[in-house]
Amino acid sequence: MKTETSAEISSTDLASLGLNAYESGVYLALLSRSGQGSTELAERARVPRQRIYDVLRSLEAKGLCVARDTTPRTFFPTDPATALPALSAKRAMELERERERTAAVALQLAAQLGPLFQAGKGENDPLQYVEALADPARIAAQAIAFASAAKCHVHSLIKRPLILSQEQNRRFLQVPLERGVLYRALYEREALDDPELREWMDTLSKKGQRIRVVHSLPVKMQVFDDEVALLSMQDPVGGPPSFTAVALRHRGAVALLNLAFERLWDEGTPYEDL
Repeated sequence: MKTETSAEISSTDLASLGLNAYESGVYLALLSRSGQGSTELAERARVPRQRIYDVLRSLEAKGLCVARDTTPRTFFPTDPATALPALSAKRAMELERERERTAAVALQLAAQLGPLFQAGKGENDPLQYVEALADPARIAAQAIAFASAAKCHVHSLIKRPLILSQEQNRRFLQVPLERGVLYRALYEREALDDPELREWMDTLSKKGQRIRVVHSLPVKMQVFDDEVALLSMQDPVGGPPSFTAVALRHRGAVALLNLAFERLWDEGTPYEDL
């Protein structure tokens, strides 16, 4: 009989660790009573008998059970306190490798398809300098790509609410610094009372980001060299915050935004003086 705790756990809970429905069911059956044969496990977990050996081999490979060569062969669960964190770490590594692979494929395809896109736009395209982005995933991908391509400097206006995830923000903020790019950032004074932003300021200032604080900022903005700017504007409607980001690839407009940044920078208080 299953305990109340195991009964409350579904295959969906274990799916986040990479287990399919059969594997989840068999693992829960193993946990409820140690030392069971394959036939008993198939019946208790409602797994077809012709599939049970494949499922058990997979659980062994994942470190979730061990087998003893008795007659018949019996199976024992591995302690979840050690097995599940190990499985989580392994899955995280696999997902990171997959992320890196897909990112590399995306960059390769972008380089190959870029000339086709430029040729298709034509010389008289009135929007060739402007790109509007509404999807957070596209905004994040574009921001990280711009940060990775910056050669000289990045100028940022950073304020709540945030668009990127914690990991995306980490990559966006650290990539230019790791490449030796001059990175200056302006934060609003209320960031000093924000634990997450204050942690960024402490960590990134030690890594070389130059930080100043002003009373308030009009908009979220990043300028990359003298080539491109990304303006993130919160939609003026009720409900959860949503943003439309505008990428500008016009040197005159970018120069104007850099001048605006310099004006705000001159008015700011260096973070180390606060």
